[in-house]
Amino acid sequence: MRAFSLPYKRFMIAVFAVFALAASGNITALAQGTESSRELERVDINPPDRRPAARATSEAAPRYTGDQTNSPDSSSSSGPESAAVFGNGNSAAASTLSLVTGKSTVSIGAPALPAQVQTITPQDIQQLNIWGREPADLFIRTAGINAYYYNQGTLGLGIGMRGFATANDIGFWVDGVPQNYPSEVGQGRVVLQWLTPEAIERIEVIKGPFSAMYGNFAEAGVINIVTKKSAPSSSVTAEGGSFGAFRGLAILSSQNLVPTPFLVQDYYDINGYRENSQLKQGTTFDKFSVPIVGGILSLRYSYFQSDWGGAGYVPVNQVKSGQWPRKQALDPWDGGWVRRSELVANYAPACGERGLYADLYMHRYDGIRWRKLWPTTNSEYAVYEGRPYWGGRAYYNLVFGDVASLTVGGDTRQDTGSEQRYNTIRRVRSAPDTFGYELSLTNWGMFLQGQIKPHEKAKIVGGLRWDYFTQQFDNQTRPQNSGKQQLWVSSPKVGFVMTPTENFNIFGNAGMGFRTPAFTEVSPYQAGKNANFGLECPAVRTYDIGANATLFGSLYLAADYYHTYMERELVTIASESFNVGNTVRKGYELEAKYYPSKNLDFFASYAWVDAKVVDPTNPGQFLVPYIPEHLIKAGVTIGRDFGPYGNILADLYYQYFSGPPLYNGTVTTPLYAPDYDVYNFKLRYTGNGWSSFFSARCQPREYSASYFSNTGALLTYDPPPQWELNAGLMYSFY
Repeated sequence: MRAFSLPYKRFMIAVFAVFALAASGNITALAQGTESSRELERVDINPPDRRPAARATSEAAPRYTGDQTNSPDSSSSSGPESAAVFGNGNSAAASTLSLVTGKSTVSIGAPALPAQVQTITPQDIQQLNIWGREPADLFIRTAGINAYYYNQGTLGLGIGMRGFATANDIGFWVDGVPQNYPSEVGQGRVVLQWLTPEAIERIEVIKGPFSAMYGNFAEAGVINIVTKKSAPSSSVTAEGGSFGAFRGLAILSSQNLVPTPFLVQDYYDINGYRENSQLKQGTTFDKFSVPIVGGILSLRYSYFQSDWGGAGYVPVNQVKSGQWPRKQALDPWDGGWVRRSELVANYAPACGERGLYADLYMHRYDGIRWRKLWPTTNSEYAVYEGRPYWGGRAYYNLVFGDVASLTVGGDTRQDTGSEQRYNTIRRVRSAPDTFGYELSLTNWGMFLQGQIKPHEKAKIVGGLRWDYFTQQFDNQTRPQNSGKQQLWVSSPKVGFVMTPTENFNIFGNAGMGFRTPAFTEVSPYQAGKNANFGLECPAVRTYDIGANATLFGSLYLAADYYHTYMERELVTIASESFNVGNTVRKGYELEAKYYPSKNLDFFASYAWVDAKVVDPTNPGQFLVPYIPEHLIKAGVTIGRDFGPYGNILADLYYQYFSGPPLYNGTVTTPLYAPDYDVYNFKLRYTGNGWSSFFSARCQPREYSASYFSNTGALLTYDPPPQWELNAGLMYSFY
């Protein structure tokens, strides 16, 4: 604590000094005293569902809808003029162009970072099939992100990137609220099923730990989600599909009201493909926004609940041989429920990037899962998690014309929680706790991030983050391992962007990320294991070099190479976290988008990674489990405009990844899951206030799935349907 106090005090003095100067007007006058300081003009955007000519006019509408004021990356060139000069008027091109033009600008937005960045917009989301309310589908077209499905209810988000297998190693934020749970089920687990896709304004995917604004769990990178403040009109939607799927969605919003309401009610119900795979869930998402003191204040309350059955994972060889029927559940009592509530306040400048930003939140999560592992003779068990937490973040962004900027701020998160595991029979407790914990976790963070352009063709970006953690563990299973841990970690980042020509960038960076130790690492519950309160935060160190460019007015290209070193990597197997050892990764990503006309575009991407364990905990197990070596994505969008009668849009896209390795106990020869691929198709009509769609998904490999586990020497999976169909109808009240 002494080592922490002195630099903490010095930094806080510096922070308050900067704020005092800003308040006195000296720095504000300097930042505002140049006409080159950017002032965002408000862009009036027609809703995509009432844009029959969006792909037929030369002045295509911007790629995304919603209120763009006070968005950190709103300075990117994504308006009609940008789309007109890139992509032959194709409205899909605007957000793609901003990834190139935004890279060389001085901006707080994600595209300005010296890293590989992708942005997902509402119109991108409209082109996606979101099956079973599975949030991994939001990323299935995004280059370098491996999207997969646990198919066992509301377990968590199944994605990986840059050679990390799960979302647990990606820092997730929604409206400034951290989403990663320090959890027994998986340290850093993310649950996003509560978030209605139609409520999303944009998703920023930042590859690598290269923003000082984000701290814990930002190892593979950061995914920052910003929700909408309003919709152009109120609407109702009804959907139905295979296996008894039904969805009802109602949105109430009016941009003419102040405060501006954005109220969302979302319900989903499905019987499921296999026995005991039913799912029912509902979300209420209520947000009000009002201009105040030169900014916009938003208040949001959300509540989510889900109840589900889990069909379980069964051996693929048993299914192949016919010994286990494909649709038969492992245990009819598997399943669980989740209850989640959140209250959030956000404040940001109403126009431009200069000024004060603040977020405040209160969050509550409760969930339980009943589960049995193969074989059927195993005991059923339950895992309960209860976790209230609150916190906030505040930072001030100083802008010095188009030449430099400095962001200074801090954040905090205060967790308490309970974790329990115990054996059950038909969901009734049958034994004392296998483990039980009462937890208290505290985080105080401070950060600086600056950008400067010493030359019009060069930019330097640097950041430094300090974090202080206290973790209190009340180990009810092994009281002698109870105690308190204090951690102090700094994570620097530095990078550059060079722009030799107007539409070509070269960037590079070096950065450090980290995660807090799992409570089972510090305070084990197993007999014979001692507490380790001196355990430090495992660090990840990454180096990148990449480039992006636009060519011929219609082609976007991007490439990135990275090298990553990770300390004490955790892998979750059968609800247990295992330290596989220190790991190293090297890989690259290639991406291309082609816009030959306003009614046609293509995309393709390829990612390769070599993920190895340097000093394996189990000697001879040198491959990082669950990491596919190859990932391929491709797709095409075709549009047809019928003037006043509306427009039709068709999307076909594909994902493939090679089978990842898994290990059985201490055996050195890995098991490889089968390769997996999936095809998605969506046909959408929009016109005269109505929007309808038809979608299909094909998983052609009969004995493969997007996620495999292993029990003993057997590969286990949840057999998916080969075909799924869905259709829906929406009406907007203009």
